[in-house]
Amino acid sequence: MKLVLSPVMSSSTYMGVDRVVVVMTFDPIWATPYFSLAWLLEYEGIRTLFYTTIEGRPRREVWHEWIYRDLSFVANSRYTARKLGEEGARVLGVVHHGIFTEEVAAAREMGRVVRRELGFGEEDVVVGYLAGGYVRKGHREFAEVIRIVGRKAPDVKFVVVTQPSAASFYSGLDNCVVLDRFGGVEREWVYGFYHALDVYAHPALGEGFGLPVLEALAAGKPVVHADYEPLSEITTRECSFRVRVTEVGTYSEGSGIRYELHFFDHSEFADAVIAAVDRVKRERDELAARCVERANVFHARKKYKMLAKMLAK
Repeated sequence: MKLVLSPVMSSSTYMGVDRVVVVMTFDPIWATPYFSLAWLLEYEGIRTLFYTTIEGRPRREVWHEWIYRDLSFVANSRYTARKLGEEGARVLGVVHHGIFTEEVAAAREMGRVVRRELGFGEEDVVVGYLAGGYVRKGHREFAEVIRIVGRKAPDVKFVVVTQPSAASFYSGLDNCVVLDRFGGVEREWVYGFYHALDVYAHPALGEGFGLPVLEALAAGKPVVHADYEPLSEITTRECSFRVRVTEVGTYSEGSGIRYELHFFDHSEFADAVIAAVDRVKRERDELAARCVERANVFHARKKYKMLAKMLAK
């Protein structure tokens, strides 16, 4: 069996192959060429799976009806499956993103390098966040969380890796180091980044999956996050510190998605960060073992076997 994974959207590229996986966000505006490719391949008799994610609900217009009528999708989370199902899309099943946990574990020494690069010593307690600069990533909210932690636990340090558009939210915070290098660092450095931390905080207001959460667990780091799916699909209460969602809203960012935002109380998130830090100080090794054990549930070989079985049907 030949399996093709490619960004090329010409159906002629795939002639003569047996199976195709199209991987793309479910966005009815700019993903339409990928939807068309999947339709054409199926029309030509080539088994095709459209593996997708969404961070809210799609904007459904009358000219999008063929997408819902003629295509089938594999969701990357229960959350994605639910949101697509609410709009009438046909979802074949859920296959969570997988990760090669041994690759993350191998970056442990890089973690020491990254920690020194960031200017932190062995005695420092460091909480980190890695995300793009989009509104839904919650940088404005996290900056306020950092301010509150600074007042309550001034020994806790923060590091945020993001894009230049979000870096300004953290200006004036003495307890926070900001790198505007998101998207410009190697994977080994990213994995080392997680190892350089004591706690990983993920204040994103909306996700379709939340891969950094899984990567942090694979590095043995407990995660602080708002208590909503899909983040609560990845973690368990034994390896995370969850903050209740106080309000759910929507936001549009010039796309075909109405992003769903899960807001939280800044003080409660700050208290969860402090609680996580205190727990790590007391039970670092035990907590790390539980995090890695949970990450292994999402090992790529386990998860993508499910995708292979769906392709074989």
